[in-house]
Amino acid sequence: MVLIIDTETTGLSGYPKDRVLEIGMAELEEGSVKPVYSEIIRYSDIVEFDRKYVNLDGSEGIWIYRNSDLRIEDTLDASKDLETVAAEVREIVSGREVTSYNVSFDFGKFLYHEPWNLKELCSVPYDIMELATKRVYSLAEADMIPDKVLQERLLREREELYYQNKWIRSIDAYRVLCPEDPMGLEGMRHRAVDDAVMEGWVLDKLL
Repeated sequence: MVLIIDTETTGLSGYPKDRVLEIGMAELEEGSVKPVYSEIIRYSDIVEFDRKYVNLDGSEGIWIYRNSDLRIEDTLDASKDLETVAAEVREIVSGREVTSYNVSFDFGKFLYHEPWNLKELCSVPYDIMELATKRVYSLAEADMIPDKVLQERLLREREELYYQNKWIRSIDAYRVLCPEDPMGLEGMRHRAVDDAVMEGWVLDKLL
């Protein structure tokens, strides 16, 4: 039994500049993945935070509000504040085996810090992203991905970046490793809990 966590955040810099806006968790057990937790976090000062926010590329405003169906109004109207959500997450993961797709981001930049403090509570034995990257590139190099357009794109992107270990995006890993589409990819919103479920199915193919 493994818990998979996914976060939606204000940006990529991590704590203390950035905040977790939404968190979702899924559980993988015996070849089945199910959502177990999903919350948007309420921040009463998010409008001012967004107005002053500058992204790493110099653009202004919180990226996710302009590139997903998550809205500032959702943050303002959320039923639970940060401390409440963090306490609930801590209770769920305590003593459990937990991971994510990019542990250094979700955990290293956010969940190991205040007020989450998950480092001493749970075991994080591997990173789904690292496992998926190795498996997907191995399949691509052996010409074993049935979707040849996807296979060629992945190899081309890696070559163009001159980086032999370019990380595979979770959605690409899912398409390669889960061609039967167990979660119904077209129906997902690409929000925290949806991504956690998708990453859980990827992990199921890797273990």
